[in-house]
Amino acid sequence: MDHRLVVTAAHCLAGDHRHQDFAFVPGYRTGASKAGQAGESPYGIFPVQEGKVWVDARYRASTPDDDVDFAFLSVGPNTRGQLLEDAVGRGNELTSVPTAKLARKSVTLVGYPGGQKTPLQCTNDTTAFQGRFMEIKCDGFRSGVSGGPFLENFDGRRGSLVGVIGGYKTGGLYDHTSYASQFDEDILRLYRQALTGMPSDPNPGTDTGTSMGTAETWTHARVMTTGRFHTASVRNNVGDLLVRWSDGELSLYPGNGAYGFGKDIQLVKDKAWQQAAVITAGDFTGDANYDLLVRWTDGRLTLFKDVNESTKLTDKVELKGPNDTWTHASTMAAGRFGGGNTRSDDLMVAWTDGEVTLYTNVDGKGLHAEKRLVKPPDTTWPHARDVAAGDFHPGTGDQDLFVRWSDGEVTTYESIAAELFGREHRLLPAKSPWRDALLVTVGPFGGPARQNDLVALWPGGKLTLHADTTSASLAAGRVLVSP
Repeated sequence: MDHRLVVTAAHCLAGDHRHQDFAFVPGYRTGASKAGQAGESPYGIFPVQEGKVWVDARYRASTPDDDVDFAFLSVGPNTRGQLLEDAVGRGNELTSVPTAKLARKSVTLVGYPGGQKTPLQCTNDTTAFQGRFMEIKCDGFRSGVSGGPFLENFDGRRGSLVGVIGGYKTGGLYDHTSYASQFDEDILRLYRQALTGMPSDPNPGTDTGTSMGTAETWTHARVMTTGRFHTASVRNNVGDLLVRWSDGELSLYPGNGAYGFGKDIQLVKDKAWQQAAVITAGDFTGDANYDLLVRWTDGRLTLFKDVNESTKLTDKVELKGPNDTWTHASTMAAGRFGGGNTRSDDLMVAWTDGEVTLYTNVDGKGLHAEKRLVKPPDTTWPHARDVAAGDFHPGTGDQDLFVRWSDGEVTTYESIAAELFGREHRLLPAKSPWRDALLVTVGPFGGPARQNDLVALWPGGKLTLHADTTSASLAAGRVLVSP
C-alpha cells in the first residue's frame, strides 16, 4: 500500500470531515507514562490531510450501502517529518476476497474498544454471511472497534488485509460477532483512486470507459430482462442484465453481486434480432441455468436453452411458428408464480386486449396448463408497460409480480396464481416520475437472500439501480450510467 494511506470503515467517517482535525496514531495506548500526556504515541501522530478522504459514493448516499463500508485516508508526516510507513514499517497487503471464499481459516481480528488501554486481538475462522459479508466470532469487540482489520497470515506486526470491521449493522449488533464488507472490485477501485489522488467517483460505474458504457450507447437499448446466465452468476445466485439493442445485438452484463455489472459480453449481433419484440428469462429446462423465451414480431415463440457466456444462443427450440395470436402478446414475465415451485418456469402473459394468462411449468416442449387471470376485454392491463417477477418478500417461495404502468404507477402483486391479483401493493402513485421510464427490469443484483432490485432506463440514456426494493418502498436510484 501507499506510504501515506490508511484504511478504515466508511461509517467511522459519517458526515463531512473535510474541515475537521483528526489523525491516525499507530500503536496508541490509553493512559500515559509521563505526566501531562493524554496517551502514548510511539510512532507519532499522523494528521489526515484535508480533502484526502476516499469513501464510495454509494456509502455517502442518503441510504448508505453497507456493501461498501470501507474508506481510505491519506495522512501527512508526523512531527519528525516521517511518512507513515517510514515510521512504522511496511503496511498490510490489501487482498481481494471472492464471494466463494468469504469463509476463511485463521483470521485475526484486531480492535480498540472504547475505554480499553490496548487493542483486543482474536484469531478464529470466518464464515460467509448473506453471501456478501465476512462474519467472525470474537468476544469483547464492543463499541469503538469499527475499522479494525481482518488479517490473514498475521505475524504479530502485519499480514494480508481481507476486511475491516464494518458492513452489516456497521460491524454487528453484539460484542461477540463482528462483520466486514466483502473486499471485492469495489475496494480495489477505491484504493486505486486513493493511490493516484483521484477524487472518489461521484457515481461509480457512470462515466465513459466504465463497464456499463456511455449514455449515448444506452439510448439504443430496446428490451431488457434479467436472469442467471453467466457461470459465476449461476454459482453465486446473482442476477445478470441482458439487453437487446436497436441494431440487433444482444448483450449480457454479468452481475457482480454488489449492485454492479461487469463488462458486456456479446451473445449475438444479427439484424434478425431487431424483430425480438418481447424477451423474458426463466429456468424452463430445470437445470439451474436460465433460458431465454423470445416472442418475435411475427408471433413465433422461441426458447433458447441454457444461455451462458460460452454456449450463448446455440441451443434453441421453436415452440410456436409464425401466427396471429402471439403477435398480440404485449408483455411476458417468467417466474415462480404457481404455488411454491422452486423453478422460475411459469409464464405470465398480458395481451393487447387486456387479457392476462398464466402458463405453469413451461418446459422445453412448450406451454401446457393455462389459467386465465383477467378476462378480456379489460381496460387496465393494456397500460402495463413493464412486467417482471421479483422476490420482494425473500423466503416466501412464490415470487411477486412487478408492474410499471403507463401513467407512472408502480405496483407489485403477491401470489397472482392463487389470488388473481388479490394482494396489491402500490409502490408509486399515478403521475409519478416513473411514467417517463423507458424500460424496467427486476433482479437479485445485490446477491442472494435479499430483496430484489430494479434497473431502469430513462430518456437520454440514464440507467439507474434501485437496491433492495420491497413491496412497501421503492429505493432511491443509484446512477449506473449518467446522461
